[in-house]
Amino acid sequence: MIHINPQAHVEPKQLGNSFWEKGWDIRIFGLLLVVAGAIDLIWISAYPNYALTVFGSTFGGMTGEFVKYQHPLIHGLLGYGFWKQRLWAFYGYLFYLAVGCLSEVVTQLVGGFHATRTTMIGISLVVGSYIVYRRSAFHRSTQPAQ
Repeated sequence: MIHINPQAHVEPKQLGNSFWEKGWDIRIFGLLLVVAGAIDLIWISAYPNYALTVFGSTFGGMTGEFVKYQHPLIHGLLGYGFWKQRLWAFYGYLFYLAVGCLSEVVTQLVGGFHATRTTMIGISLVVGSYIVYRRSAFHRSTQPAQ
């Protein structure tokens, strides 16, 4: 007869709870935001004449450069905040999501329907819903990190 020591067995549910309670999903999303910021920088470097469309408009000169470079900066900053699970990153992400989706809707109203952009709006809203669902994983800066 084989006896299995129940103390030596770790249930997947226990591993999942630890992952969930420590907010590793939020931290991984933070890393993805940093990667997105790096990809943005690569894109801007590869295509220096690219003009980002914001609220149906593109900008040239210094304003255009500011508009382009704010996205990698915002992605990196939010990624750091998500890694640290800071409450300011949660609210910053929601603001960025709202402004980004509104900008895309206005851009499509001005320039016409675009299937890829519409899909990205939908995906962004689904991810944003998940972030709202997981809002308890974020904490104030004065609280110790988990």
